[in-house]
Amino acid sequence: MSSDASVATLAQLSDTLPDRDHFDNVLAQANDGVPGAVESLREFLEEHPQIWQQVGDLNRHTVMTLVRMIAGENVLTQQSITKAVAQLVDDLADNHEPVMAEKLLISRVVCSWLECQLAITVSANLGTESLVRSRFHLKLRESSQRRFESSVLALQQFRRREVDLARLKCRVIRDAHKAQIDYETVLASEYPWIC
Repeated sequence: MSSDASVATLAQLSDTLPDRDHFDNVLAQANDGVPGAVESLREFLEEHPQIWQQVGDLNRHTVMTLVRMIAGENVLTQQSITKAVAQLVDDLADNHEPVMAEKLLISRVVCSWLECQLAITVSANLGTESLVRSRFHLKLRESSQRRFESSVLALQQFRRREVDLARLKCRVIRDAHKAQIDYETVLASEYPWIC
């Protein structure tokens, strides 16, 4: 990207960003319970969706919380795990732009994988804990492993269903072509749930 293009992109971005002082003021009033401030904040978020999209990204919050729980205060480990998570998401996306349902399933796989790693890390550092505590951590590891396996299976089933739907559409197109009728009509009449 040329420097002129990056300057133009930055200029466009700064035009869409809200005035920070105004935003902080509206937010403080809403947090303090000032009448009408919540409505002002709502309007502000409607005008600047990039704010609520970033702040409201629960998946990102969950991932970052789990990363901090695993890495502690070690910034190198935090950043390394964050990069590993991004690579895992890319690998699970399988070189295509996933639909929303698939994104949610990928998110579930990533979070359950991190949860499983956290359970393993915590239980490995128990040392000479009591038998009751050791059993608790063993159950925690087992349940996190089951959730991880369940999330992977759900993603596989979703993708298998998508492949089956694509095959069905191809078959309908082929059959409609042989019968010399419009396949959209066949889909709408015989398979309305596909459309």
